[in-house]
Amino acid sequence: MPFYIVFRSTLKPSDIRLLLAHGYERIHKGLWIARYPNLTPRIDVLISSYSTIVLKTSRSLRSSVIDYERGVFDLGSLILIAYDLPCDPRIRKAVNRLIRRSPCFRLSPSIYLFPHARYEKYDNTLLISPNNLVKNIVLYGGKVACIPRLSLLNASSAKQVIDEFNALLAKRLENIYQTSLKLKDIQKLKWMKILSETRLEIKTLNVLIKFFEREVGLNLKDARSKLRKITRILAQ
Repeated sequence: MPFYIVFRSTLKPSDIRLLLAHGYERIHKGLWIARYPNLTPRIDVLISSYSTIVLKTSRSLRSSVIDYERGVFDLGSLILIAYDLPCDPRIRKAVNRLIRRSPCFRLSPSIYLFPHARYEKYDNTLLISPNNLVKNIVLYGGKVACIPRLSLLNASSAKQVIDEFNALLAKRLENIYQTSLKLKDIQKLKWMKILSETRLEIKTLNVLIKFFEREVGLNLKDARSKLRKITRILAQ
């Protein structure tokens, strides 16, 4: 059973050579596959010396199991997407906008995990599905690896990924909250543009919050409360 290892920081050239010598394959600058896992002591030490996320393949799809009271954090079956983009800043900005509308967990700036879900239910929303993200990256001339039916090897990784997601969500909410407080002091022409962008971000976050509550089982009560507060401020 192959394992996928996401290195969340840059590997030293000597460590890259060591991985290659032990049969590991590099499929993205931060993503490696071990088709025949060979965790010798040297490799084990190498992996533990970096911040990593390890995933394994699974034959069947599993739903997530989240129980905050019992401390259970199992994200179930996941889809990994890793990509490389052309250097054009316009393309990178366009893909970043798509990522902001995608229901995913960020592992690195170009590696993301999506829950397995019936994304067709969200066809008429702002949500970007894994398939649509892949198609757009290819249209922009990027290279992309899409690997379904994965699960996190360690339970602690799931809690880490969820905590990082919550932190990014809180940051986005705080950004639009601060923007909403300052709108009255902004010149009219600039005000219209910022107001439009803020409303779009509110709609996007509303859909994302609903998705993660329904499909994954995350408790995002505080995020919903903050979003309602922002909406009330803009309605004044």
